[in-house]
Amino acid sequence: MTALSADRPSLNPQEDLFGHAPFAESLANSICRYPGNDGLVLALYGPWGAGKSTVLNYVRHFLEQRPEAEQPAIVTFNPWWFSGQENLARAFLGQLQAVLPAKSEKFEQLGDLLADFAEGVGGLIDLTGVSGGAGGLIGKLLGQAKRKPKDVPALKDSITGILRKAGKRILVIIDDIDRLTPEETRQLFTVIKALADFPNIVYLLAFDREVAAQAIEQQSGMPGERYLEKIIQVPFELPSVDRVALRATLFKRLDEILGNTPDGLFDQSYWTNAFHDGIDPLFKVPRDIVRFTNTLAVTYPAVRGEVNPVDFIALEALRVFLPGLYNVIRTNQEKFSGHSRDNRYDGDQRAIAVFHEQWVQTLPEQLRPSTRSLLERIFPKIGQMGYGVDWLAQWRRGLRACHPDVFPTYFRMTVPPGAVRRSEILALLSLAETPAALGDALVQATSVKRPDGLSKARALLERLMDHVEEDIPSEHIPVFIGVLLDIGDSLVLESDKRGSFDFGNESRVTRVVYHLLKRVNRTQRQSLLNTGIEGGRGIDVQGYLISRLSDEVKKEAEGGEEALVDTATLDGLKAFWLDGVKTKLSESELLAHSKLSRLLAAWCLWGDPAEVKTWCEAATSTDDGLLAFLQKFCSYTRSQTVGDWAVHSHPRLNPAWLERYVNTSACAQRLMDLLQVGSVPDTARESVEQFLKEFEMLKAGKNPDDAFED
Repeated sequence: MTALSADRPSLNPQEDLFGHAPFAESLANSICRYPGNDGLVLALYGPWGAGKSTVLNYVRHFLEQRPEAEQPAIVTFNPWWFSGQENLARAFLGQLQAVLPAKSEKFEQLGDLLADFAEGVGGLIDLTGVSGGAGGLIGKLLGQAKRKPKDVPALKDSITGILRKAGKRILVIIDDIDRLTPEETRQLFTVIKALADFPNIVYLLAFDREVAAQAIEQQSGMPGERYLEKIIQVPFELPSVDRVALRATLFKRLDEILGNTPDGLFDQSYWTNAFHDGIDPLFKVPRDIVRFTNTLAVTYPAVRGEVNPVDFIALEALRVFLPGLYNVIRTNQEKFSGHSRDNRYDGDQRAIAVFHEQWVQTLPEQLRPSTRSLLERIFPKIGQMGYGVDWLAQWRRGLRACHPDVFPTYFRMTVPPGAVRRSEILALLSLAETPAALGDALVQATSVKRPDGLSKARALLERLMDHVEEDIPSEHIPVFIGVLLDIGDSLVLESDKRGSFDFGNESRVTRVVYHLLKRVNRTQRQSLLNTGIEGGRGIDVQGYLISRLSDEVKKEAEGGEEALVDTATLDGLKAFWLDGVKTKLSESELLAHSKLSRLLAAWCLWGDPAEVKTWCEAATSTDDGLLAFLQKFCSYTRSQTVGDWAVHSHPRLNPAWLERYVNTSACAQRLMDLLQVGSVPDTARESVEQFLKEFEMLKAGKNPDDAFED
């Protein structure tokens, strides 16, 4: 995994990434050149994460590079370390007591004096601010002062004399003030105000001015800005970070995290547009980069190769910087993913507009236009331009977040159970070098069930279609066509079809074949079809493909677009197919075929109906043959009562459907005899009973088709 970056300020100006070093050097020079010996308070203002601590480190570095005689004695005090303690005044003076004597022999006498001064002044200093009452902490401190009285003015005069006599400047650096609680912030500034008149001491404070001002105002009731102005003589605003440098740092870190992203997923043009649309404005200070890239270093490896890297960067940026919006997207998939017409609420355009306007209004005003532009690019459905269903294949191939199948991966941080990984599709494409292995992989996928009950074979065929246009080399086209026309029937599962309007896998198989055929010229197309249908055993998918090609030829004859094949080629394909029906499968194999009814219909249409009837009579001459034959014609209708969630399934088997194949009256008598003697197995009972039920309706002059429609 890519190493995480510690959110620590830089120490060495040579590692400066954001242009802080020149400012820090100028500030260090100003401190050394300060001509007076009066106390001085400098402040460095900047928002959290902007680099204040880095500037302080650089100031110290530049001061330590100067000749020893010019170097001030540097005392660092981080009040956040003492947060929660009773009195920051004591902590601050204790830090001076601990550091200064070790800096120079001139300060050795300060040790005991500062200790006594801290004890004497610790509780009294708090009274210079607003204590909020005489009891509690203040009463305790005053009690301590009374028990151990100190001559505070005398102590202060002694300390002042030593500091003036030493003639050495002291720089007190105080950082992280804006991390304190409001009460601690007020207390610290009270301390600084009370001690700021010691000679030769320069205070360099770093904090967010707005945060500190609000804290002081909250605790004291006084205007925070005015209060700070009375304490700070020289304020500095941290220079804005160079946007070019900020971007360069972000890009460098992204390269480290996403450097081994699979080929073909990263689109430079798409990245450029998405970045400038709305990603770039989210990064304001260096800490933003650390926070974001640390997050990305953890989340991206789990989905590498299964998401579009640009979309993932954008959505993770929203998760870090605009978590409210991220949650809106995560919990409203149907309103963001899919094509323009693929939603239940599309008829109510006003409701759509209101929904999207609501999340826009929750954003910071300055981010509204850019963030909306970003989301319209990631989720084209929400934009003004229309994106129809034909875009879905391209979006899924690119693993875009806007595709409904891919969307969950971005928010679960893992590929959903049963989903097809991109690596699996690429592995499948590579099997074209070994056609037998390609066929085995597809057939084996039929035994793998996803959580929704559909097979993995269905998912593979759908994903394979996304790669037909660009990712299957021309030399592999014959392999894929040959394999699919050979093993295609093994991929057709009734359980993979959901509802009357769903397409079966025969449609998915033939779509792949059809679009591969479109990539070759007419001569090669004819050759591939002849070879595939003559040599392959997938008679059902072959017949399904020939039917689709026949429809095209008819439409061309009626003035439509040019068909994929001409009439002569189509007739030849039908002849090959008819020969295959009669020779490739034994009687028992054909009788057991799940699509027997469709095969017999095509055989009648393209061949000799009398020959088909002869075959059917022979196949049903035995009781087992008749029962097996009958089950292949049983179909189901579905109904749902208004207000009822349950869907009811009803069997259908109209004897009229079988009249061109068998003597239905004779079959009915045989079936009644079998029922009477108890020779109908449970697997065939529903078909037999439904056949006889509708047979009786026909005898009574009723059309079962009309009756069941009602």
